[in-house]
Amino acid sequence: MAKLEEFLEKLKSMPEEFTYHEMELDGKPGYLVEHMIHGTKTHFTYEAIENYGLSELIDATYQGKSLEHMTRVTGFFSKTESWNKGKLGELKERKREKNFGI
Repeated sequence: MAKLEEFLEKLKSMPEEFTYHEMELDGKPGYLVEHMIHGTKTHFTYEAIENYGLSELIDATYQGKSLEHMTRVTGFFSKTESWNKGKLGELKERKREKNFGI
């Protein structure tokens, strides 16, 4: 159970990001991990903890919520997370043209 200990140590080392407790889900014992920043809850069975690498397990807690949103305007790429409210409003109002010459 060395991987289980490593997994739990990683979670313990980041208390501002993770809470966890032992729990059985659908008859499968393991740990329920809550990612405080992304607001996700993920159940990891003991088998999954032993079969996957630490980085894969931690990545699974994000559940796709750590994606960066980018847009291209006049040839430049920009991360939208740094935009102000006005710029985000303009982005929502943009219309996308789909003309494939058909």
